[in-house]
Amino acid sequence: MLKRLCAVLSTAIVAMTAIATNAAADPKGDIIPLTCDNGQTVEVAVNGNGDFTPGHLVGGTAVYVVQSLDATFTFTPPGGPTETQHFVTSKGNVHGDLVTCTFDFSETSPEGTFHGFGTVVVFVTPAS
Repeated sequence: MLKRLCAVLSTAIVAMTAIATNAAADPKGDIIPLTCDNGQTVEVAVNGNGDFTPGHLVGGTAVYVVQSLDATFTFTPPGGPTETQHFVTSKGNVHGDLVTCTFDFSETSPEGTFHGFGTVVVFVTPAS
């Protein structure tokens, strides 16, 4: 369970990219808050399970294209114990006008509590 959950959520976090086809539409996927070194705090909706799957900027059309990720995930089922996994990945050809963002979020379900936090380096495409 933890490995599958971590794989799905790590993929989602790796994405941290956004292309909203309809800014007024409800976001699809997991919502992850980002605080970036360009002064922006945004939320991205991540939907996919590849290492660099794009996600959708909530309320906008810009795309945050992931170049690298350094994240830690914990999962605590009811009654414990907490399991921890560290995840690091990077594209082979990192490029673009890079922005570094941090994230920290938790999600609780009947199966337990998932906590993800770390740093993602992205480039942001122009709004369309």
